[in-house]
Amino acid sequence: MKRIRIAFFLILSFSDCRNFLKPNRDISESKTLTPPKYEDLKFWASHPEKKDPADSVPEASVLKDRQNLAEADVFFVHPTTYLVAKHWNGDLNDESLNERTDQMPIRTQASVFNDCCKIYAPRYRQAALFVFMEDTTEGKQALDLAYEDVKTAFLYYMKNWNRGRPWILASHSQGTRHSVKLLKELIVNSEYSKNLVAAYTIGFPYKASDTGLQPCVNEFQTGCVINWNSYEWGSRPIRLGERYDSETLCINPLSWKKDEEYAPRSENSGSIARNFRSLVPGIADAQCNKGALWVHEPEIRGFPSLGKDDSLHLVDYHLFYASIRKNARDRVEKFLSNSK
Repeated sequence: MKRIRIAFFLILSFSDCRNFLKPNRDISESKTLTPPKYEDLKFWASHPEKKDPADSVPEASVLKDRQNLAEADVFFVHPTTYLVAKHWNGDLNDESLNERTDQMPIRTQASVFNDCCKIYAPRYRQAALFVFMEDTTEGKQALDLAYEDVKTAFLYYMKNWNRGRPWILASHSQGTRHSVKLLKELIVNSEYSKNLVAAYTIGFPYKASDTGLQPCVNEFQTGCVINWNSYEWGSRPIRLGERYDSETLCINPLSWKKDEEYAPRSENSGSIARNFRSLVPGIADAQCNKGALWVHEPEIRGFPSLGKDDSLHLVDYHLFYASIRKNARDRVEKFLSNSK
């Protein structure tokens, strides 16, 4: 697992090596990859009926996995883990890819919801990392295929497992790209929105209007959307920079307000390092600035600034882990109390 973590972060640190990362197979081969059958738990990275890394909590913490008591669900769409790619889309039979997904985002991101919710996280034929580095026809087709899998998984979850329970939509990066589309095209104007607690669709720049939901402007609001994109203090995004302006949704994950007020480190009840071993309080502050979330880079090992534009993208969840965990529980409890 340590080798997985090292490879993952090294590759993304040098992700400008486009030729190295560009898929060398024809896009038509993506459609020949095994399609998911969501009635089979094999095609779920996390599911309440199986033991998986989303059940984890940091070893040196008092946190508990309470999914067995949860009165709500979370549908979690994981970020890109298909890095050095042959195909334009990931193969669901690729055991090393699945292991990377499980030990990185499922363990360190999806697990944040195991206090409030039963966790459902589908495997899907994710688009390769390269599609976010260069706009191509093949890349668009790869993203479309990935979205169709996510949509199919969501509909299967709703039909077979939701049973009218309150639910959260959560995601990161590529997963958020798909989730924003899912909100606008399928959820907002349908019965599915009735029990939506909130959308924690994080790590990809967009406007609240792109989702059809109102932004969450306080810590207890429900039926709303949350996003932030973390950068080292004072930096401006380079990649996707044209998507960042005053309308780009940024909710401060310490104050849970849509403003540009500063939230000090003292308000951060706990961040997790990449190794997921401990919960460390008071190491990351936050302030929104023209759509980006500025964070003073933590002066502690395990939280490096990655990427040429000083992006802290890979630790969007890690930096605010305890805050997200508490806030998700608070919103679920508020939703349940309002429903009585």
